[in-house]
Amino acid sequence: MWSCFCSEWAKLRRCQILLVGLVALTLCPLVQYGTQLIMEPELRDPNYDIAHLFSAVVWGNTQMFLPLSLVMIGGWMIDRETAQDTLKNLLCVPLSRPRLLGAKLAAVVCLALGLGVYSCAATLAAGRLFALPGWSGPVVLAGCGQILGASATTALVCLPLVLVFGQRRGGYLPGAILTFFLGYSILFFKSGVLLSAYPFSAALILVGFDMRGYNGATAAPQPLLSAVGLAAMPALALVLLALSGRWGRRTLPTRAARHRRGRRR
Repeated sequence: MWSCFCSEWAKLRRCQILLVGLVALTLCPLVQYGTQLIMEPELRDPNYDIAHLFSAVVWGNTQMFLPLSLVMIGGWMIDRETAQDTLKNLLCVPLSRPRLLGAKLAAVVCLALGLGVYSCAATLAAGRLFALPGWSGPVVLAGCGQILGASATTALVCLPLVLVFGQRRGGYLPGAILTFFLGYSILFFKSGVLLSAYPFSAALILVGFDMRGYNGATAAPQPLLSAVGLAAMPALALVLLALSGRWGRRTLPTRAARHRRGRRR
């Protein structure tokens, strides 16, 4: 399993699709601060500082930029084995399909943490570029810690989405679009059970993020309920992994089979 993970990680580092994540997380602090610039002067926050930028980046990453990147990249990692007809060769080695997909999911989690580190650097660079006030060691450590924590919890939320859409031919693109809307839905849950249990909300609540200034939450979150909502996602991923062998044989024909099917048409 470890050698399979190392192989997947090495392949991922050489793929140009990584640029999707890097560009998205570079844009996040720029977009978040840009919203201040395009507001009417009387609506701008006169006390906007580096702490506000960190909070805005945590929100933007979890709501949109990171889930979209992870589902697209992770789904592509699975889809490429079928598109390039390499899956059957991998499965000739004594390696089961669930273990192969599990290694890819582990690579996605590590990618999320790596992108979290990159997002911290991008946020610090943007803060210096825009000459934001409020710099201090505790503020920077708290902001970076929250970004990294939210990256980890968001990765757990995305695992079943990566599996579902990665195992469907070309499904990672519509999967990324659907993930965008799922993340955007945080805005609609302001109270009640879904405020805490909705997985994308739970990813923020469990790292101590206050959503009241972003989605107008009117009730206090329930961390225990958030833990249950978040834990349901990797649990679902484990179920999908267990079912992946039979699902894969049914939905992923070889290149030769696709060629014969095309000739009959």
